[in-house]
Amino acid sequence: MLRIGLYLPVFGGWFRIDEEEKTPSYGYMKEIAEEAERIGIDSLWIPDHLLNPMKGDRAPTLEAWTLAAAIAEATENVIISHAVLCEAFRFPAVLAKQAATLNEISEGRFWLSLGAGFYQREYEAYGLPFLFHDERVLRTKEAISIIKKLWTEENVTFRGHYHSILNSTLSPKPNPMPRICYGGNSEPSLELISEDVDCWLMHRCKIEEAETNVIEMEKRVKTKKREERLEIAIPVFSFIRNTDEEAIDYVNRLTSGSERERRLILNSSFVGSPQKIAQSARRLESIGINHVLFQMSPTLTELSKLSTVLSVLREEDMIS
Repeated sequence: MLRIGLYLPVFGGWFRIDEEEKTPSYGYMKEIAEEAERIGIDSLWIPDHLLNPMKGDRAPTLEAWTLAAAIAEATENVIISHAVLCEAFRFPAVLAKQAATLNEISEGRFWLSLGAGFYQREYEAYGLPFLFHDERVLRTKEAISIIKKLWTEENVTFRGHYHSILNSTLSPKPNPMPRICYGGNSEPSLELISEDVDCWLMHRCKIEEAETNVIEMEKRVKTKKREERLEIAIPVFSFIRNTDEEAIDYVNRLTSGSERERRLILNSSFVGSPQKIAQSARRLESIGINHVLFQMSPTLTELSKLSTVLSVLREEDMIS
C-alpha cells in the first residue's frame, strides 16, 4: 500500500531562489505537523543539518533530534523519522538510547533513519571528524550494528575500527523495535542497505531512474537471502495547481532567470493537477516504491493542495 510522507521545511524552503517559505521555527513546524496529520499524511521526515545547506551558513535551521522529540509529543498517529540523521553527529550507543526514548515518547511511531553525511563545512564548523566517503559509510555500518545489539542484547561489548563500547546495556528496550532506514546511493551505501536496514531512502530522481534503481536493489537483496522485505521511500518536489498548465506557469515564475533551476524542477518533480500528481505517485507505487515523500513550498499553504491529491488516491483505493 502506498504511503504518503512530508518533509518538514527546517531550512526555510527547498530552493535557494525560494522566498515564499516562512523562516523555520518550532511553532511553524508544529503547525505543519498537526495539519499534515489532520489531512491523513502517513509520515513526517526531518532533515538533519547543523548548518543550513540550502540558504547558507548564516541562515536559520532547526536541530533535527530535538525537533523530532517535540513533534512526537504534538502528534498522535503520524510516523516520525529523519531524512536522514548524520551518523557522526551522535555516538551510536547514545543514539540507541535516544532512539529508544523517542520511540517511547511517540508510542512506537519513530523510525531511525541514518546516513553517512556529506556537508563537510558543518563538520568543520562544529569540530566533528569528516572522513573519506567510504569510511563514513563503514563507520555508519558499525553504528547500526551497535544500535541493533543494544536494542536486543542485555550486555554488549563491541570493538570496531571506528566505534567501541565495553559491557554496555540499554534499558528499557524499545518496544516495538523502530525500523532502521538509510539514505544513500553509492556502491558501499547500496551494499549496507541490502544487508542491514529495513527501508531505503532513495535519492530524488526521475521515475525512470527510480525504476532502474528498484530493479538493481531487488537483485542485490536476493543475493543476501534476507527474510525481511526492504521498503523503499523517495522524496519528490511537488508543485500542485488546479491544472497542469497552471502548475507549469507557477514553476516558470518561480524560476524566472534561472533556466538550470527550471530544468531541475521539471525533470525530477511532480508538477501538475491533483489528478496528475496522484497518477505520478501511483506510477512510483507500481515500480516498487512504498513511501512517496513530498517537499513543497510554502509547506503549510501547499498542504491544502496535497489534501486534494490524497482525496484522489483514497477514491481510487475505494474503487479498486
